[in-house]
Amino acid sequence: MIYKLRVLLDTEKDVFRDIEVQGESNFEDLHFVILQAFGWQPHEMASFYETNDNWDKGEEIPLMDIQEEFGPKKMPTMSDIKIEEKLERKGEKMLYVFDFYLMWCFYLEVIDIQPEQKGIEYPQLVLEVGEAPHQMDKEPVDFSGDDSDEDGGDSYEDGYNPEDYSDLDFDEYSPN
Repeated sequence: MIYKLRVLLDTEKDVFRDIEVQGESNFEDLHFVILQAFGWQPHEMASFYETNDNWDKGEEIPLMDIQEEFGPKKMPTMSDIKIEEKLERKGEKMLYVFDFYLMWCFYLEVIDIQPEQKGIEYPQLVLEVGEAPHQMDKEPVDFSGDDSDEDGGDSYEDGYNPEDYSDLDFDEYSPN
């Protein structure tokens, strides 16, 4: 079967691509097809995430398994999972995050599932709307949590006060 996917880039302007891909292709193939459709280079990490209708992130499908090296169990990766195994019907959605430093977010939705047509090479780009930004044209996400002002002092003008979090039980959030 052929999956027609709408891939919307999370930007202020409307930028999306409709892509047709074979259901037996894996998510690594889709990763490369998306980047090619937007004219980007595949030199950064990425993950797909299962999601619901509210786009809440669910199970991760990473490009590489870093848990294999650092974690207790092997995690299936993009090359291990076929598209048809996770996307089974029209309207299903997934998130795709590319470059965890810049955090480009794409919203994917299955807009059609149809039989493969003879004489057509898949995957194929079938619709291109909006000009994709250059993949480096975004400010990096600040994961530091550094709210210090220019003179090196702490600035809590945004309402953050570390004392508000002093009673948190961090063991509650541990994986085990």
